[in-house]
Amino acid sequence: MDRLTTVMVRAALLWLLLGIILGGAMLTDRLLPGDWVVWFAPTHGHILFVGWFLQFAIGIAYWLLPRKRSNPARPLGYRENLAFAAVVGLNLGLALRVIAEPLEHAGHASDITLTLLTISAILQIASIATFVVELWPRVAPRRPRPAPEKARAARS
Repeated sequence: MDRLTTVMVRAALLWLLLGIILGGAMLTDRLLPGDWVVWFAPTHGHILFVGWFLQFAIGIAYWLLPRKRSNPARPLGYRENLAFAAVVGLNLGLALRVIAEPLEHAGHASDITLTLLTISAILQIASIATFVVELWPRVAPRRPRPAPEKARAARS
C-alpha cells in the first residue's frame, strides 16, 4: 500500500470513529439539554459519508486501479503532491463543516459560519475534482491480447 492510500485509509478510520461516537451520543439525546441531535444530524451524515466512506473508497482506488508507470514524471501513476493536497483539502473542508454546520442549525448563523461553510464547500469540491482528474486516466479498458495462434501467424 502506498503512502497516500495509507494516509487516506487512516483518516477515513478516524472519521468513522468520530461518526460512531457522535452517532452513539445522538442516541442519548434525552440526557443532554438542547436540540443538538437536530443540529448534528446532517454533520453526522457528512462525517460518515465523506470522511469515512468516500475517502476510504478513493484511497483504495488509488491503491488498486491499474497504474500506467510509463510516465517518469508520475512513477506512482499520479502526482503525489497534488493528491496529498487534495487529501488535506478534503479533510480540512470536512472539519470546517463539522464546526460551522451545527452552529448554523443551532441558530448561531453568522457571516463567519457562512464563510466557513463556503470555504468548506470549495475545498471539498476542489479535492474531489482533483481525485477525478488524477484517477481518470487509470480507468480504461484493457486491449484484448491476440490469441496465441493469431500471434504466431502474425509473426510469420
